[in-house]
Amino acid sequence: MPLTEGVINPENKNPHDMFIGWDKAPAVDRRFLLGALPLGLIGAGGASWLIANELGDPGAGAWLTNATHTVTGFLATHPYPMIRMPDPAAPFGVRTILIVAQGKCTSALNFENLLDAPVTASGFLIQRKGRQMLEVPPFADEWLIPAASENIADNISLPKGGTNLPVFVTPMEETLGTARLVGTIMDSKCFFGVMKPARGKTHKACASLCIRGGIPPSIWVRTKDGRETVMLMTTANGDPMPMDILPLVADPVEAEGEILRVGDLLQFRADADAYKRI
Repeated sequence: MPLTEGVINPENKNPHDMFIGWDKAPAVDRRFLLGALPLGLIGAGGASWLIANELGDPGAGAWLTNATHTVTGFLATHPYPMIRMPDPAAPFGVRTILIVAQGKCTSALNFENLLDAPVTASGFLIQRKGRQMLEVPPFADEWLIPAASENIADNISLPKGGTNLPVFVTPMEETLGTARLVGTIMDSKCFFGVMKPARGKTHKACASLCIRGGIPPSIWVRTKDGRETVMLMTTANGDPMPMDILPLVADPVEAEGEILRVGDLLQFRADADAYKRI
């Protein structure tokens, strides 16, 4: 049986019955494409604009990798690595700069010999709306050196004797009350300015790896008047959050806990089992 039997009628001589890739497109198809193509491009551009317009503002975070930033203050590691330094404009006169390692390996940083001691640290500054973080190399001898406590006031233009040094080692805590928050768990480093966007489903894998690597978790909430608030997450006792929260990272959650101001940072204290996906 010939291959064309039942498929192509050999008596039909109409050349339009088969597609011929090397021949010109029919005039009717050319007219359609010439009209449809511009309309399609306009429609795709309009749809892209509408989608982009509905996305949340990634914020004004900045990752300043073009210069090395140096800070001098007192090193603490509880609940997370940080340097506290005098600042008359900050709550309780203390400004806190969180410390994170390059990449996602903050838990590998070793501070044994310099805990609660005056230090000078160097790294890349990450900042967002007054919150600051210093990204440092993974080995302490590359970025962290001891500093004389009497020099701290000089380094920040405060008069000698005008600082109460124990306040920087263990700053005052102000209890602001108990609240039920609805928000999103995220890693502080990306939110401060390293990634945009730094919250939501698109950032879930990155945020989970960051928190697993020791970067402080935060809870992002939006107030009724539209303002965003970010609080450092700790357990109910003020300890670092366990890895039990990882399945809830980047998801909408609610939890009831205590809000405290420790130095210039807000903390939300609630155990991992207090967080519920909504």
